[in-house]
Amino acid sequence: MIGTNAICAILLARMLRQPPEAFVQVAPNKFRMTRLALLFALLFIALIVAADMIFVAVLSAGNAGVIQLLTGISGVIVTAVLLCALVGVPIVLGGQTRHASGAPAAEPPLEEDQDLLRKLDQLMAEQHIFKDPDLTLARLGRRLHCPARSVSKAVNRVHGENISRYINGFRVRHAAMLLTTTDLPVTDIMLEAGFQSKSSFNTEFRRLTGQTPSAYKRQGSGDKYVLNRDFKRSET
Repeated sequence: MIGTNAICAILLARMLRQPPEAFVQVAPNKFRMTRLALLFALLFIALIVAADMIFVAVLSAGNAGVIQLLTGISGVIVTAVLLCALVGVPIVLGGQTRHASGAPAAEPPLEEDQDLLRKLDQLMAEQHIFKDPDLTLARLGRRLHCPARSVSKAVNRVHGENISRYINGFRVRHAAMLLTTTDLPVTDIMLEAGFQSKSSFNTEFRRLTGQTPSAYKRQGSGDKYVLNRDFKRSET
């Protein structure tokens, strides 16, 4: 049992090291919670291993040396689990931010990448599928009739960002348009653009515009603006 649980813990640890693109069935906005769930599952299994070792120690009660050794090991494991709970969670959540940092593409874009991105851009612009808060990489692949990994690689090679930031770019641009052309409340605009979390909406909006949604709405009130991909605004 201890060996089986240890193998499960190793597999979970390997899953935690995977980038967001590996979880093609998970919506980008749900990946953070998925990683957190995997972390807690790993900690739970570690506690089970510790409990099993204590049980083995009890069965070996006739050997004081074995009991002392296993009890000490169990105490170390329990302490390590507690430390992981206190330190590991912020590290994992911080890792999500690092994965979403959109580092420059390591490989030059191929011609097929450019063709795929044109189709994807057209799909986003015409059908507004970015409004779906549960949009996943797997669903994008099905819509484009190609493997999900191909979509992820094309986005990374052409734009130098991951699929989460690519989708959020469309969402923020749509929200920015609504903020300056409608009187809808910011919360309604957030939901209309495909965001479910206010903190995520504010973070992504500030990253791309340098302003909060409320400040952007106040500044753009009464004026018309043209937004380019980099969110540099100019009056028309």
